[in-house]
Amino acid sequence: MKASDFIALFLEKKEIKHVFELSGGMITHLLDSLNQKTKINIVTMHHEQSASFAADAYGRVTGLPGVALATSGPGATNLLTGIGNAYFDSSPCIFITGQVNRHEQKGDRPIRQLGFQETDIIAMAKPITKACFLINEPSDIPEIFKKAFKIATEGRPGPVLIDIPMDVQRADIKCSIDDIEERGNLMVSENNLEQLSKAIKFAKKPLILVGRGIRAGGSKKAFDAFLNQTQIPVISTLLGLDVVAHNEPLRVGFIGSYGNRWANIAFGESDLVIVLGSRLDIRQTGADTKFIEDRVIFHIDCEKGEINNRVKGCIPIYSDLTNFFNSFANYTKKNKLKFTLPKSWLSSINDLKIKWPDVKELSPVGINPNVLMHQLSAASKNAFAYTADVGSHQMWAAQSLQLESDQLFITSGGMGAMGFSLPGGIGASIANHNKPVVVIVGDGSMQLNIQELQTLSLIHI
Repeated sequence: MKASDFIALFLEKKEIKHVFELSGGMITHLLDSLNQKTKINIVTMHHEQSASFAADAYGRVTGLPGVALATSGPGATNLLTGIGNAYFDSSPCIFITGQVNRHEQKGDRPIRQLGFQETDIIAMAKPITKACFLINEPSDIPEIFKKAFKIATEGRPGPVLIDIPMDVQRADIKCSIDDIEERGNLMVSENNLEQLSKAIKFAKKPLILVGRGIRAGGSKKAFDAFLNQTQIPVISTLLGLDVVAHNEPLRVGFIGSYGNRWANIAFGESDLVIVLGSRLDIRQTGADTKFIEDRVIFHIDCEKGEINNRVKGCIPIYSDLTNFFNSFANYTKKNKLKFTLPKSWLSSINDLKIKWPDVKELSPVGINPNVLMHQLSAASKNAFAYTADVGSHQMWAAQSLQLESDQLFITSGGMGAMGFSLPGGIGASIANHNKPVVVIVGDGSMQLNIQELQTLSLIHI
């Protein structure tokens, strides 16, 4: 089998329905194989960065790796911002770049470049990927693609880059298309569960802090059951806004430097915080974390390095969230535990909402952006997702959008990449059968990938 045919068929078998790309010489074999051998839809963007953003959003919506392809040299380097975005925001992605023929590579020669557009994209992308692979042996392709899919989706999801020389793509290989191995779960100890149960029982002002890990780990339903059982109010990070619906009585609001005042005050007054799938970054906590550390904090995360990284003194529970929720449910059922939230705490939070309303944050002449976001929400019930770009409009959206239980909020968090929302909106819509997406974008961000309006006209969304 031709190597590029195998890659195309492998992607199809893994239920990839769309790939995003901008054509170039070093990926022509891959594009031909995708077109001739599969039913995968090839979505041609107008910039490789846009292809990477679209793949990122596609991965967030489907839970499958979003796939983007680019040619060697400038095509590959144009992916880098999107690769970093996927890495920081835990989006499963496979980025495939073409590379010059093996005999055109400089190797160990003391020169900068041998082949036209030869560029060491592996060295550039390594710090912002979960794994990078340069395939110099055609026979390695099946195993590397199998590994890439496993790595992209297991644990904390993220991007994997595969760089393939053109002569490797057209080589013949002997292979079979195997399924990805099932990932194992990280166990939660009974001691941890006992500690947490007691802490919830005796807390007077408990809070749950949710981040993107809930959606990234595919554990939204399990979280809903956990919330229903514990009845603890919920604060959220920027990437965790869509975990709890706006009309959920236990929803508090968005925290951080630009967060809702009432949510930040409640965070400061709490005596117990259960952190679920959030890395407690500086925009959530501020530079001085001492005031946060003056309470009991349970930090549950599948990436050990994030626990007790910036915020010290947390009780660590190293586990993927679905396994944690299941373990907690089984433990409390076995021990017949029930939890009751102090009514005074929820009443106090509601009083704070009345005292510090989001629509009073600004007193502009003309349009109040927070009022606008409430109005936009009321007019956008049919949208399944919002994508927000980076800037003040991103924060107004985070403060005041009224998300329904089935609506997603997709934005560039850790990278903070302007130009994300339009291609991200395209990728998100395609991932969900062209359902409507609201793209929130400022004029500066719009200019960065405005060319994708042409993509919209061509793919007829």
